[in-house]
Amino acid sequence: MIPVAILGFLVGAVFAWGFRVWILIPTTLLLLASLTVYQWSEGAHFLPAIASGLLISIMPQLGYAFGLVARTAVLMLRVPRKTTASSPATRRSATST
Repeated sequence: MIPVAILGFLVGAVFAWGFRVWILIPTTLLLLASLTVYQWSEGAHFLPAIASGLLISIMPQLGYAFGLVARTAVLMLRVPRKTTASSPATRRSATST
């Protein structure tokens, strides 16, 4: 289950770079349903299958939050810093005397 959790986290982080938050609803529901059905087909009882599906379906949301933080950090590194000069240097046009 740990590889599935890691994959879900990475998928959430990638979604943060290209999609809005609404992508998490179908992703979470798809992951929850598929893992619950898989666990149930492997012989687990229904409630533990749902519990493990819920725990794993949280991972894309955590990855999405991490992706937002990473994207913000990268964008903050690109923001130009303010200079201490009070006014920028102005050019004189060639026609003004």
